[in-house]
Amino acid sequence: MHLVWATRHRRRWLPSTFDDELVAILGAKTRAAGCCLLAAGCASDHVHTLVHVAPTMALADLVQRMKGASAFDINQRRLLERRFAWQHGYWAESVGPSDGDRLTMYLRAQRSHHDEAHTAERWLRDDQTEPARADR
Repeated sequence: MHLVWATRHRRRWLPSTFDDELVAILGAKTRAAGCCLLAAGCASDHVHTLVHVAPTMALADLVQRMKGASAFDINQRRLLERRFAWQHGYWAESVGPSDGDRLTMYLRAQRSHHDEAHTAERWLRDDQTEPARADR
């Protein structure tokens, strides 16, 4: 499964220096649920994961464990400067083995996909006051 979820209010709370720690936490929570984190990629306001879900695990339960337990650990251990929370909900897509390599490369390149310099990401910025209009 390819799973994606965001920080609360899509706040840019995930610095790149935290990526390895966050992936380690998500991997531990996934293993504790009897599943396997195959790959992950972080952006400043969301995370992508590629997970092998055990046949006995409901997807919603796995995601709840990954999100809830990771936020709890981050806050208990004070790993970030502010209280951390994930946004409600998630996006999920079932993928086959032939998609694994390509998807893994995409996940691991999240920081470059969502770099501040990319104009496609402007609509996500808090400082954007007015969208560009085509008729100007």
